[in-house]
Amino acid sequence: MLIVSFSAAFAQNDTLRVMQYNLLNYGNYTSYCNTTNNNINDKNGYIRTILTAYYPDILTVCEMGRSASLPNDFLNNVLNVNGLNFWMARGGANTGNSSLTNCIFYNSTKLTLVGQHVAQSNTRDIDVYDFKFKNDDSGRIVLTCVIAHLKAGSSNDDANKRKIMAENTMRYLENNYRESNVLIMGDFNLYTSTEGAYQALTNSTTYPNSYFIDPLYPYGVGAWNNNSYYEDYHTQSTHKDSNSDCHSSGGMDDRFDFILMSENIYGGREGIRYIGNSYNALGNDGYRFNKSINSPTNYAVSQAVADALYNNSDHIPVTMELLVQYNIGVDEYAENTLSFDIFPNPASDNINIRFYQDNLGKAKILLFNTLGQTVYSSDIFINDCLTEHVVNVDNLPKGLYFLKITNADGLTNTNKVIVE
Repeated sequence: MLIVSFSAAFAQNDTLRVMQYNLLNYGNYTSYCNTTNNNINDKNGYIRTILTAYYPDILTVCEMGRSASLPNDFLNNVLNVNGLNFWMARGGANTGNSSLTNCIFYNSTKLTLVGQHVAQSNTRDIDVYDFKFKNDDSGRIVLTCVIAHLKAGSSNDDANKRKIMAENTMRYLENNYRESNVLIMGDFNLYTSTEGAYQALTNSTTYPNSYFIDPLYPYGVGAWNNNSYYEDYHTQSTHKDSNSDCHSSGGMDDRFDFILMSENIYGGREGIRYIGNSYNALGNDGYRFNKSINSPTNYAVSQAVADALYNNSDHIPVTMELLVQYNIGVDEYAENTLSFDIFPNPASDNINIRFYQDNLGKAKILLFNTLGQTVYSSDIFINDCLTEHVVNVDNLPKGLYFLKITNADGLTNTNKVIVE
């Protein structure tokens, strides 16, 4: 994880932890998901166990039943337990009258919900939630969470419906949330990044003021379906074989679940910055391809958490962390440090670097060893705000190194790199 530090000029910083999770028919009983194989009381226990591995400040979910009582039931049985009472919930509007809805849960000691909207209702609603931060004295920092459960299915018609849902949403965001702090998350049911829905969400030409950046771009982006190359990033299915009709089977071989961020969040331009390398598929240890999440032994989470992931849903959660910088000057938001992604890390041949800067000009990249000796140095000219650069390390001895970047805006940061 990249740890980002800001100067003492800011009165306070905070880390916001975000989780997106498809709960699999939570409180929605069907002919195939019933009170025996998907009992809500059992699911509450599983989710409580899962949250011991990652406790978020914002939890967005798909596949909650449409009963108006379910969000409060979830609050009282999963989140506001063991003396906690600060969690709040807001269900989706469900203007499309779907049997499955979205819902958001949030830490009310950090966040205040100030708005709720529907971006589009074709097939299913895509819900929009606006938050302000309790510790932001300026009142200017706003975070918008968009929750989408795109059409399932592998047919061309299914893919086209996903594309329509995504395009409707992007037009809404382009009209209403230009250059804002926006996350879009959910179960997108995408089999490949070439699908129209993914292309619409990340299209900086058609939607220059609202397009999204994938935290896993470029190394985790491609033809995900049944492709072992992307085994580190798959989020579905937790079951190799299923003893019931509720959970899909086949093992982990699809990247269906996402949290994407607006350029503002990636660049940290409006008080919120993505913490590099913090994006994670909870419980995916990279050894799950076409296997269950809990067998063989899972090296990313405890056996209890792996079993809970297995039993609760055929998806696993995705998580990310954001740095919130409070009490910035009223006239403009300042940036005193540089956030960047390094992948892979550890590395054996190439290190890929991705970072953001507002202005054109030269950036300096240095790699040095534990003795302080520079082993790589490069000055690169930046003509695009979102920049990628490759450093070859296959001729370096194995061990610990430090990568330092200074961009044209004068921002700098250093992070550890392991060569193996």
